[in-house]
Amino acid sequence: MIRSLTSLALVLVAASVPAAQAAPAAAGQPIDVLVIGDSYSAGNGASGTTYGPAGCYRNSTHWGERYAAGLRDKGYAVTLTNHACSGGRTPDVHTPRPMDTQSNRTTPAPAGVTTTAQADAHLAATDPCNAGTFPAEEFWTYRATSVLAGTIVYDCTRTLRPQADFVTPETDLVVFTMGGNDAGFSTIVQGCFVVATRTADACRTSVDAARALIPAIKQRLIDDVAALRAHGLRSDAKIVQLGYPFLQVDNGFSLLDLPTPYPAGDEVRRLITDATAQLATVPAVVNASNPGLMTFVDGVTAKFAGHEPDAQTTNPQTWIKEALSGPDTNVWYHPNDAGQAAYSELLLARGTFGAGGTTATPPAPTATLRVRPTRRAFDAGRPVRLKVAVRLSDGTRPAGRVVVRRAHHRKVLERRRLTVARDGRLRVRVDGLGAGRHVLVVTYRDRTAPRVRDRVRVRLLTRDAR
Repeated sequence: MIRSLTSLALVLVAASVPAAQAAPAAAGQPIDVLVIGDSYSAGNGASGTTYGPAGCYRNSTHWGERYAAGLRDKGYAVTLTNHACSGGRTPDVHTPRPMDTQSNRTTPAPAGVTTTAQADAHLAATDPCNAGTFPAEEFWTYRATSVLAGTIVYDCTRTLRPQADFVTPETDLVVFTMGGNDAGFSTIVQGCFVVATRTADACRTSVDAARALIPAIKQRLIDDVAALRAHGLRSDAKIVQLGYPFLQVDNGFSLLDLPTPYPAGDEVRRLITDATAQLATVPAVVNASNPGLMTFVDGVTAKFAGHEPDAQTTNPQTWIKEALSGPDTNVWYHPNDAGQAAYSELLLARGTFGAGGTTATPPAPTATLRVRPTRRAFDAGRPVRLKVAVRLSDGTRPAGRVVVRRAHHRKVLERRRLTVARDGRLRVRVDGLGAGRHVLVVTYRDRTAPRVRDRVRVRLLTRDAR
């Protein structure tokens, strides 16, 4: 019934270990924020525009977008990218996630293709299910079920790439919620709160099962952090995990089934408290080998106090969409706009968490970088050429490295050394871009000045388009 209710209230308390670390970002400094995680990070329940791959429910007014807007209002140059997806589980950070399967599709079998193994190879090469809508995130896998009378019958499965794949060298801050789906939270909601499906036995069973899984979920979260680092997250970047609110207002709601009633509201709230006590040790484990890397945000349950759903009647002051609040079950028990604002306020109260900062002893000079394309448009299939200009605040000639990547991609398109003799000016040739519009990120770094980057938009046109 409820396909993607993702908020087991495992509220993770701030327990970071103080350590010498990067200084906070200065206003105006670029901060690259990556949001990953489950539906609470994607934006289920927000009223803005939904975007991204089907089923992910990313929303233009979710707390991550509001947090970025608040930082911009304070003068920070924030770039935010959301790769969270409704229904996300901890393995999705480091493992591809199958989304949906189309079965019994057909396509003509080319000459020489007579076996399912040959058909699988043909389907993988032609990729017939892939519309190319989100090429950076989605890919399809294929399984031929038969090859008869010149026709291939097959299934194709849409799959999302691991969320950690979207860490880049520019990533300064990773923010996420995760863990609810691992504990089977939709089962808790259906068994404890939804009128048509709740029973005392179902609620008791689901809560007990979730509590038993907490130690494993804790280890999976630690593994997720390791995966982010393994995918290139810098040692001076920051990771922030938000907790979840209580899912029932504190009014003693019970399921009165005979012969054994069950205090569902109190037990689900107690589950949250028990989970907090165990999972509060995650930052200490992570920060032991990466001092200052990770923070858990405390105060979610306190922020939402009195604004939780009420399965007994209804709560007109709720900041979380209640069951039967609309036809889309994917937004039940997820923050509405008031709840999204509450999450963003918790983040903004902590600023940037030290992300985007320089080392504890900042170097004397700072660098400025300016990048411009040499033309308004380039021919598809031919190189793009960029004008790069670097200046140091102390007047010395820059001598560092210039690196070009596509935005939110790890692959280096071009790497050039800027020598003193060039007086801060360089022309960079970029190959391998297809027709269309691209955003390139150019980074400059040397031994004295902090890294600095600029973004430039380029357009490549086919002859027919000119």
